[in-house]
Amino acid sequence: MRAWSLVLGVIILLGVSGCGGGSAEEAKPAPATPAAAPPSSGPSSGPSPDLVRCNQGPTVPFTTTTVKSPGTSADLAVGVAGDGPVGVVIANTLVGYHCDWLIWADHLVKKGFRVAVFEYGFVPQTVGVPAMLERGSGEMAAVGARLRELGAQKIVYAGGSLGGSVALATAADPTTGAAGVICLSGGLEGQEETVKRLTVPALYAAAEDDGLAPTLAKALHKATADGTLAVYPGAQHAGEMFVDERYADRLQQKIETFLRAL
Repeated sequence: MRAWSLVLGVIILLGVSGCGGGSAEEAKPAPATPAAAPPSSGPSSGPSPDLVRCNQGPTVPFTTTTVKSPGTSADLAVGVAGDGPVGVVIANTLVGYHCDWLIWADHLVKKGFRVAVFEYGFVPQTVGVPAMLERGSGEMAAVGARLRELGAQKIVYAGGSLGGSVALATAADPTTGAAGVICLSGGLEGQEETVKRLTVPALYAAAEDDGLAPTLAKALHKATADGTLAVYPGAQHAGEMFVDERYADRLQQKIETFLRAL
């Protein structure tokens, strides 16, 4: 059962109309459960919070690493996989988990990219949209900095729904050193002013029947100096887009092409 109408209601209550807090539904082949995953050894010498256990989907060889939330100084649950000079930091939907991104992360790692996933150090739907963007982008940038420490030379900020909005806000901040940004089914009304500040390439993708997502994607693309737009059939949202047999392979290839051109 799709959660779009529920989450849209949350966003309206927060005083913003748009899909940046979009569907909180996790990708169908990789639902999350709030059970701790078995601990794994990461680059940090100290204990790290564990990512939630994923019930289904590809097994991505994430190792945990400790990253401090700039807003609270709490340790974030962060997983890193792969190697290579280009690192992709993926931000979650409003109430999703990293499990939503297993298919995408698995593909990226197999293609030679470095990937980081993380769980927000706060509950997004309880803090209001401005705080969601500020705190989320701060945490995302901190994860990107950790990827640089681990050897990544270029950092791309990416996400779906709310995570796509957070990725745009992060990449638009010149202090984060973004090389590019990928926004899936994301964006908020009024975020055109944010994307006008982008100095890096941006890729927007949405499904044509996914509520306001394609309308917002088109508006943000129009406001972006160096942007690419892809609209696909159906109503899949965020991580769901990677399981739609009509275009999933094309979407993966478009993202890979985008990343290799940076």
